[in-house]
Amino acid sequence: MTEKVIPTYDRLQYLLQQYTRKRCTPEEMQELFRYLENPAVRELFNNILDKDFEGPGAVEDGAEIDWEFMYNKIIQGEAPGKRTKIFNFVKIAAAVLILVSAGWAWSHFSARRTAPVSAHVPPQGDALPAANKAVLILADGNTVNLDSAGSGAITRQGTVNLSKAPGHLSYAAGTNGSGDPIYNKVATPRGSIFKLTLSDGTNVWLNSASSIRFPVAFSDNERRVEITGEVYFEVAKQVVKGAPVPFFCKAGSMEVAVLGTHFNINAYNNETDIKTTLLEGAVKVKQGANTKLLLPGQQSLVGKDGQITLSDHVNLDEVMGWKNGFFVFEEANISQIMREVERWYNLDVEYDGPLPDGRYNGRISRNTKVSQMMKVLELSGINFRITGNKIIIKSR
Repeated sequence: MTEKVIPTYDRLQYLLQQYTRKRCTPEEMQELFRYLENPAVRELFNNILDKDFEGPGAVEDGAEIDWEFMYNKIIQGEAPGKRTKIFNFVKIAAAVLILVSAGWAWSHFSARRTAPVSAHVPPQGDALPAANKAVLILADGNTVNLDSAGSGAITRQGTVNLSKAPGHLSYAAGTNGSGDPIYNKVATPRGSIFKLTLSDGTNVWLNSASSIRFPVAFSDNERRVEITGEVYFEVAKQVVKGAPVPFFCKAGSMEVAVLGTHFNINAYNNETDIKTTLLEGAVKVKQGANTKLLLPGQQSLVGKDGQITLSDHVNLDEVMGWKNGFFVFEEANISQIMREVERWYNLDVEYDGPLPDGRYNGRISRNTKVSQMMKVLELSGINFRITGNKIIIKSR
């Protein structure tokens, strides 16, 4: 565990001054939020607010703090009215600590400074992710709603028994027999993830708005599945008569061949590339006549033109953030971020004018309410409003 650092009184005072006067660099904002994760620093923070922000003398150059900006920026655009300094201090402290308690570490890199903006977030109907929902589609077309099915045995498919625990569907080991394979499909809605254990022991995690089609029992020669959306695999090694049984995963026209490995595929239709990221083992990515071998830590990108490119500079924390319960963004534009917001919160996003520019880096729990997530984007210069089941991003 990393030791929590307590800043000097002067350093924390300086960071608060920078923050309140719109001069915080991204690095300084991250430093301030990191300090405020420590309860001992929050006490120091309150002392500074009580004693050292009483007037112009508290600021190095003697200028007044722009409280109007802070009020509009943090307190969601309410009419200023008559306010005391204590009221402002409490509001600002609360706003900062709310972001800290949500687990934010956020910075905004943009070529231009942005003007203050206001958010209008309704107090009711604030979207939260739905967590562990999925639908099981059986070979005969019947469906089982997995979020309402209780724990225990569900049904039997061929020689394989199906059982469910919270957020997890398991297929008991079985044989395919001499007949045609029986196929099932598991699909998640927007705002949900789900875990599946296949009959060979392979563990599969489905991100929101994703699906996997698979045989109830695999043959002795090969194992094949098809996916849409984003899916993470921990493939079990399987050996029959001394020979390893290969595992194939198809996403659109792309195919990944593995023997036993951990990998993630992002194949959403509204993303520009199909991304396959290898965490452990080795996989071969095939698109038409093109093939690439991936080593751990590498990522392949299959473009709309069918070409495969490899990247060695992959942030595995960003790739696997969804499975670990976080949004993780690295140099992401607003369009990339809002596509994830759409899928996770089951909301639609519209743009009123050109897309806002800028690149963003951040990490936040996926259990955060959508208004709280959008609030940090607002602090980074994004103008938005939430209306019903829709988020509207406005350009300036």
